[in-house]
Amino acid sequence: MCFKQKYSGFFEQLDDEYFNEERFVPAVGPEDAKVVLVGEAPGANEVEEGEPFVGRAGERMNEILHDIGVERSDLYITNLVKIRPPENRDPKSDEIKAWAPLLEKELEKVDPDVVLTLGNFASKQMLDTSKGITSIHGKMFQRNGRKIMPVFHPAATLYDRSKGPKLEEDLRKAFGKKNSGQQSLKDI
Repeated sequence: MCFKQKYSGFFEQLDDEYFNEERFVPAVGPEDAKVVLVGEAPGANEVEEGEPFVGRAGERMNEILHDIGVERSDLYITNLVKIRPPENRDPKSDEIKAWAPLLEKELEKVDPDVVLTLGNFASKQMLDTSKGITSIHGKMFQRNGRKIMPVFHPAATLYDRSKGPKLEEDLRKAFGKKNSGQQSLKDI
């Protein structure tokens, strides 16, 4: 069953101003995933491929996942907003609000052990905070009964190399791939 059929109730009520078939990118991954990755919105490469995180940032994320022994195919990957904003701008608050019920339905269906928010934008939205990613990355938070860990966006590692090791360290912690004192997800 395709993504839009699976969530047809949501799409039937979504106002037309927030949907554009040509810029739509559905989530991917198994619905029994232990970890959900949430970004802000698709970019041009994602629209072209029809999958989140397949551009340069996605390639960077895949490299790090490979390095720490995590299969991308085991993760559920989605965005706050499923439509690429014009000129690749940040999603506006009304767009995020319009798409929020779908993200909540996805999280209910997958019921992950942890949600990893990628970057400042998704982290601030999911945690309802004004704190920036630099001060909150790698820490585990509880919100609405969910464990949420903000991590640097893989794109940030492309223009600021110093963030690469931090992202890798945070992902190692999240997946229990490092003796960092943090328990693995199955123990949390």
